[in-house]
Amino acid sequence: MIHCETWAGTPADPYIWLLARDVAPTSSGAVRRLTAAAEHLADRLDEDPDDVRPFPGATLRRWGEDRLGLEDVVDRLTRRAYVPEAVRVTGPGHVLYTLAAMPAASCICRRPRPDSTVTGPAIPTATVGWSA
Repeated sequence: MIHCETWAGTPADPYIWLLARDVAPTSSGAVRRLTAAAEHLADRLDEDPDDVRPFPGATLRRWGEDRLGLEDVVDRLTRRAYVPEAVRVTGPGHVLYTLAAMPAASCICRRPRPDSTVTGPAIPTATVGWSA
């Protein structure tokens, strides 16, 4: 089993708010869930026609269409590696969004840290699926 997570935070602490958590039985299933989460998030990060920066939604969609990059994530998860940043974008208000995946054996329902270790305060177990 592989945990797939979507986080929001700041550049200093990218793992503040757990937006979604899902579980996949296989590495390829985890990548399908991550790409669905990227599409879901992209749909919610509305593109501002007055903003000259690259749109975060476009970055998420490009990542979801990058077959070689997605194959790399599948390979890493198959080797039971923790993928702390499958994709990361900065949205409106300088909020940083991160999609991550980890084998369930290494997940102890704690906030992942940017240094790829799984330590930190426990998160509520009720935060499963997309938050409203």
